[in-house]
Amino acid sequence: METTPNPDRDLASQLRDSAGREWTEEAAEDESQTEALRQRQMDLLAVVEDAAHRGDRATVEMGDSTLSGPIINTGTDYLAIGLAEQEADVMFDAGIWTFVPGDNPSTGPKQSGMSFLGLLKQHSGTGMRVRVELIGGGVVLGVIKLVSSDHLRIEDPDGRLTYVPTINVRAVIRSTSH
Repeated sequence: METTPNPDRDLASQLRDSAGREWTEEAAEDESQTEALRQRQMDLLAVVEDAAHRGDRATVEMGDSTLSGPIINTGTDYLAIGLAEQEADVMFDAGIWTFVPGDNPSTGPKQSGMSFLGLLKQHSGTGMRVRVELIGGGVVLGVIKLVSSDHLRIEDPDGRLTYVPTINVRAVIRSTSH
């Protein structure tokens, strides 16, 4: 007994398949547009926090200097990068950033909510020697003794005091071995 094809059933099947593909394509397009809008609305803080959440490694190119490592901490206008036996607190606007997937995304960094100026004030109370990298490539080594609203007072190993406008500071590098 031979069965004849049912054109209504075949047509219904084709319509369902076609509608399903169209809905899937529309959903994918909607998702793509939503993600594009989200990306356009992100400021650099959101980009950094997103990268930190994923466990990415950060690299910042600051003229002739490049720092690279896992993201340790994020603040409102800086992030801390782990280096070999050091950490670098780097202003967002210090250079050009790239982020690549890290080795261990499960150990996410902390979000301090602190500003770079607040972090500098925190460093001034430690007595720890630091390397202060300046816009233009200069470096000041010593202990941050005072942080005011517009400058740092840094004491070098010989006891000389250097006054650095905070607007010229792009990074502070400190030892993690105490």
